[in-house]
Amino acid sequence: MKNKLILLFAAVSLVSCSPSIVNSWNIDKYEVIKKGQSTTSNNIGTISFNSDGKGVKDINYNVFQNDYSDKSQFSYELHEDYIIIKSAGEEQESHLNKTWIIVSDKSKKQVWKSTDGQQSVQVLELSRE
Repeated sequence: MKNKLILLFAAVSLVSCSPSIVNSWNIDKYEVIKKGQSTTSNNIGTISFNSDGKGVKDINYNVFQNDYSDKSQFSYELHEDYIIIKSAGEEQESHLNKTWIIVSDKSKKQVWKSTDGQQSVQVLELSRE
């Protein structure tokens, strides 16, 4: 009985300490690695996640000398080790609307990675206060 209580307490402690994505996050770094070349944009804007599975992006960045702006709404599905960001039905195409593997999941810092299937890897580093 005592062991069961200890295990129950440990499980509840782990669940209650797990970070929540619901918040506004600063995108500290967006890196694209393509065919051995990489480009990095720093402090490109914010991405906000609401508790209803929806959110909004407000970002501006440069990838391989091309400027992009993304001010759009989205929906998301958060899973244990990945997140899926989907368009909210708007016409604008977004490089962030895809499945991201959550590499590091801390309460105030996250690192995500994804690929486009064409020898390109994207890395996002997020932080919040």
